[in-house]
Amino acid sequence: MHETSDSRESTLGRAPLRACLRDAVEVINTPFRHIQDALRFPQSEARFRTVLAEQERRTQPIIVYSCTKTASTAVERALERLPGIESTKAHFLQPRHFWHGPLTRPIAPSGLLKHRSIAQWPVRDFVLQARSPVRMVSLVREPIGFNLSNYTYFGRAYWMRTWWRSAPWRSTDWLMQRFLQKFPHDSSSLWWEHEFKATTGVDVLAMGFDAERGWQRYATDRFDCLVLRADIADSAKADALGSWLGITGVTIERDNANDTQSAPGVYERMKAAMKGQAVYVDRMLDLPSSRVFFTPAQLAAIRGRWLGTGGRSEVAARASA
Repeated sequence: MHETSDSRESTLGRAPLRACLRDAVEVINTPFRHIQDALRFPQSEARFRTVLAEQERRTQPIIVYSCTKTASTAVERALERLPGIESTKAHFLQPRHFWHGPLTRPIAPSGLLKHRSIAQWPVRDFVLQARSPVRMVSLVREPIGFNLSNYTYFGRAYWMRTWWRSAPWRSTDWLMQRFLQKFPHDSSSLWWEHEFKATTGVDVLAMGFDAERGWQRYATDRFDCLVLRADIADSAKADALGSWLGITGVTIERDNANDTQSAPGVYERMKAAMKGQAVYVDRMLDLPSSRVFFTPAQLAAIRGRWLGTGGRSEVAARASA
């Protein structure tokens, strides 16, 4: 039996001493963690570079190039299951968006969130050196779910690092205020301009997108890109991938769920609390990427799901005007 958000809130209290002490130790350990990461990261990156080189010797890999928490892992796994297909994944390929550890800011000057991965430099080098068109798959997620998932899933690394273990005992109001104050909320839209366009030269937000279908192909001399909306049915994603690749037998299964990494109960409580954030929801649904990747009716439906209403949002009304 699952607790409701209200019953969970009523049980909140002071965090156990052990959780508070471990949070305090995390603060003290920050410089040492930064040094430890700096020593270990190059070794892991070198191993990844070797794996990528082996893939290239077999055939040019498809890159799942998508911002964090957009169902990219499920697509990467689907490609890995296909015979004769090699794939790899990278969330960011522009160095100004590479996070460099606990002593550095997780937000770029553009307002886009940063990320750290052993794949970043190797995949970037592969893209720059590739001779034939590079095939890429990128995914779009609606911004409210994107923001909450990134905030909670990567809370331990970035946004809640000094209080992650005591987070389950924090009030929902406190958690929401921290989220609203600290997280770079426009990231789901900024990624398409400062990452995807900067890497591929393809300006999806200017070129437009088939929002009714939920996917579109963009091809240039250097890149062959498939952009999918994460919310369309897995069967529709599989059909789009099959059409793009010219094959059959593609299957997609859900993977990398948020609830396995977030502090217990935090994502669920914040998700429920979003019902009281109409101004925030409407601002997110008025982002440039929201207006391009979703129809007015789809935006209204997203608003209704987050706010628990069936009403038509102001942003959807403006988009249809």
